Amino acid sequence: MRDLDAVLKARGVERALLVGWSYGGILTWHWTDRNPDRVLRAVTVAAFPVGLTGEEGHARIRKLFRRMRWLFPIAARLGLAAKMTADQHADVNIELNEFAAASITVLDRLTRPVRFVLATGDSLGSKGGEMDEGRKVLEPIIARNPNITISAKVASNHSKILRNDSPTVAQTIRALAAGHGYQDG
Repeated sequence: MRDLDAVLKARGVERALLVGWSYGGILTWHWTDRNPDRVLRAVTVAAFPVGLTGEEGHARIRKLFRRMRWLFPIAARLGLAAKMTADQHADVNIELNEFAAASITVLDRLTRPVRFVLATGDSLGSKGGEMDEGRKVLEPIIARNPNITISAKVASNHSKILRNDSPTVAQTIRALAAGHGYQDG
């Protein structure tokens, strides 16, 4: 959140249309909640307010990232992963899951338009329809808060949504921007 503050300040942006994928999407809710006068609208891509929490969830996340530990040095050299150990990746993911799971009250009180673009496929490490159950958490939030809307559901999974469905994400952003008087160009 401090990084977002710093970037907007450095660029001289007073009011922003925020767009975030995954952890960045969750940060858009929290930043919007803390700074409603500085946010025009927000688009959240492939994120929702659910997470693997508690000791069982943390153990599952650590197991997943430890299984992939050999991949991180290669992916980091290719610019596809952070230069962190598997345990560091797990720690960030645990934080993300806790942060997401604690977000329902934040979404309930948002006063700025927030649009979701959701992937309908499974995600790395998910099983047994967990992603579908997670996305269902948005339904009662949308019923309570008219500022929250699902703009699109696409067939991608969490990891591939930006690569496979970037036109849908762009269309959502353009629609929000146009609704605020901005035009392409």
